[in-house]
Amino acid sequence: MVKVTIRPWEEVIIHETIYYDLQDLIKLASMGIQPGGLAAPLHWAGGVLFRFSAMPPTDDVIKEQLVSKVHWSAVEWALMPEYKKVIMITDINAKIPVIDATSNTILSEVAKSLRGTLPNP
Repeated sequence: MVKVTIRPWEEVIIHETIYYDLQDLIKLASMGIQPGGLAAPLHWAGGVLFRFSAMPPTDDVIKEQLVSKVHWSAVEWALMPEYKKVIMITDINAKIPVIDATSNTILSEVAKSLRGTLPNP
């Protein structure tokens, strides 16, 4: 019998957060999409729309991962109170899929922490 261990990250270390107005994040996420195309998905949880960039897998980063710490180089985010499955970019007839990350404990905690960085959330 094989032993299976599920061990969630104990810590997410974000090295840079970049807050945008919602429309600016949508513009940024839609850059380079061909007319009628599909962009890379964004995540949504707790009224926060975001995307993140992981650190490259250097020896030091991998050592951290082995002790349940994940490093993200940056998180770009905006407030979006209501969840939408898709954000339409009407001028080029393109779509940005949105993943509802509410059920993911880690991503929900990230969203909550990001909201907490606003002066008046």
